[in-house]
Amino acid sequence: MVSIIVTHKRSMHYLKDCLDSIADQTFKDYETILVLDHTEDDMADIEKEYKDKINLKIYELPEDKTGVAAARNYGVDKACGEYIFFLDNDDYLYNDTIKQLLDKMDDETDMSYGLIHHTWFMRSAYNDEQQGEDTEDNEEDIRLIEYDFSDPFDFLYNRFMKLKKVTVLGAVYRKSMIDKYNIRFNEDNEHYPDAAYLITVLKKARKITSDIEARYVKRHHNDLYGNPALTQLSKEVTMPSYLKMYDDCIKVSEGDEKFIKKTELMLCKFITLVYIKKIRYMKDERWANEWFDEIYKRVKDVHLKWHKKDFKMDEKAMLKAFMEGDFNKMQKKSVRVLFRRKVKRIIINSRARNKAITLHIFSKLSLKENWIVFESFYGRNCSGQPKYIYQYLQENYPGKFKCIWVVDRRGIVINGKYKRIKRMSLRYFYYMNRSKYWVNNMRQPMVIPRRPETKLVATWHGTPLKRLVFDMDDVHAFNPRYKNIVYRQTRQWDYMLSDNPYSTEKFQSCFRLERSQILESGYPANDPFYAEDRDERAKKIKKKLGIPEDKKVIFYAPTWRDDQFYDEGEYKYEQGIDIKKLQENFSDEYVLLMRLHYFIVDQLDLKQYGDFTVDGSRYDDITDLYLISDILVTDYSSVFFDFANLRRPMLFYTYDYDKYKDVLHGFYFDMNKELPGPLLMTMDELVDALKNIDKITEQYKDKYDEFYDKFCCIDDGHAAERVVKTVFFND
Repeated sequence: MVSIIVTHKRSMHYLKDCLDSIADQTFKDYETILVLDHTEDDMADIEKEYKDKINLKIYELPEDKTGVAAARNYGVDKACGEYIFFLDNDDYLYNDTIKQLLDKMDDETDMSYGLIHHTWFMRSAYNDEQQGEDTEDNEEDIRLIEYDFSDPFDFLYNRFMKLKKVTVLGAVYRKSMIDKYNIRFNEDNEHYPDAAYLITVLKKARKITSDIEARYVKRHHNDLYGNPALTQLSKEVTMPSYLKMYDDCIKVSEGDEKFIKKTELMLCKFITLVYIKKIRYMKDERWANEWFDEIYKRVKDVHLKWHKKDFKMDEKAMLKAFMEGDFNKMQKKSVRVLFRRKVKRIIINSRARNKAITLHIFSKLSLKENWIVFESFYGRNCSGQPKYIYQYLQENYPGKFKCIWVVDRRGIVINGKYKRIKRMSLRYFYYMNRSKYWVNNMRQPMVIPRRPETKLVATWHGTPLKRLVFDMDDVHAFNPRYKNIVYRQTRQWDYMLSDNPYSTEKFQSCFRLERSQILESGYPANDPFYAEDRDERAKKIKKKLGIPEDKKVIFYAPTWRDDQFYDEGEYKYEQGIDIKKLQENFSDEYVLLMRLHYFIVDQLDLKQYGDFTVDGSRYDDITDLYLISDILVTDYSSVFFDFANLRRPMLFYTYDYDKYKDVLHGFYFDMNKELPGPLLMTMDELVDALKNIDKITEQYKDKYDEFYDKFCCIDDGHAAERVVKTVFFND
């Protein structure tokens, strides 16, 4: 029997995934020992659901003990199995993991390990394409590590550059070995007890085997500020544990040169990669005092001659100064190291080069009080709220402000007097640094140095239906640090525009903003819906797109799916609509206008459908497309909140509703109850709804009125005016 030991303190939604993965194991001869580390979670439902399903036994740590080390030790003491398997409550297993590891255990084998994959996805959204090494930490390393999976020392210890990455997870241990040598986690080490435990096992085990197909999934937390994992806590919090971890590793190495050599190397890497930055940007004096002394006590005994090939000349000089206990000398040497690295980055990275020029030159120049930088959708076009704020300024305050537009694509027409710059160019850094105002409908890159006097107007681009950022338990986009990045960026927002009281409430929650930061003004991009010339404008837009006047327009605008991507910020499009079927039924009366989300990089190929389809994905301004559309077909995109201002029919083609609701995002409200149109799950339902659009319009009339009153209650054609007077004239 295998005793699977799980420790739990918080994050119940992680725990259920973990326990479900145990229940799905093909090997069934196990007990699950759940050790509660003084949790505030109610475990009654967990016990009821899993007691028989996974042979669950729940224990609570004694009052005088706390931490993952104590919880694991307690679990081992309670274990009845021949083998031990440690599983963190935020991780999960492949279905055959334990069986595959046990198949490698014979009478002489004391440990069998597999491969650890890293993800930030919940179990239901995880797939083999996401597997890989740990990419959560992006601290600079200066060499690639090659390792032999079949060599326990090389794969489990030697390949790491950080002690905190060494783990006991993903392996089966023979309990008799643990008992014989009394192998225990150091309960005084609150955060990092794994490395010393593993060294002891590697030294004591008679035989160690491996199976590269046995997979353990290490799930990273994507909320560094609200729910960090142990490895994500700040260095200031974990420094005492780090020092204990190093001491424990040296102690249990017991004269084994290969372990001592590697452990020393990781300490030296900590100094040259982590400590060096802490003393450069020192916000905590302990790095220069208490922790310098503590590290000195350890590094002075390091055999630096063992590590000559592992460091550059200036790094070795810095380490020698550290080993002498001379902080001032060490700090001077560290400046040279950082300078060399910075010069290297500046040479090979244009953004780093532009940032350096900005900090040392542009930031010395005066701030221009009447300069405004406008940017829409990462410089892809001139559209959205920034466009209509700009137009209002041009029409009502000509010459008062110098307007700078960030536009990357050629051929973009912008009316009025303005300066055009390319995103991330040197001119971009220049104008961003000198302009008093930034008007942006996306998140601003942190690489741009921002002066304290600068005012950032985050106009956003829609009313939220799907849960955003901190209202999501998990993020399934490419970047696992998404929440952390958003948190840092949104701390710079001085204003955020809201279209209605509902959005104001959600923005406070999902972006963790104060109410005072949110300007409940309506959306400037919706002003044209209330303009007297909107019908004339619509005729011109139709003509521009080549749509016959006698044809009505079905506008299909789907959102992006978080789990369908090529790379960070590059989402693919997997078509869920049958265009051929729509063409067969509606080509006599309608044209199908299609627009993909701005995140999607795939290009639509609509040639086979002739003049039935029009690709609106590269059309700059979606407001224009709303104006010419008779029916909107969408899914979970926020476009329908804006389109509702026109009071025209809307249909919701939600063929993957359950997955989007339960896995990818989740919604702020029940779509079945709130939306002013039906949820359609199949193409047949969509075709039928389009054929009976007048009947559906009448059926949803009352619900449409309620929806309009709730979400379009502020838009009246004067949103841009309200924003301009508040932001630029302090009205």
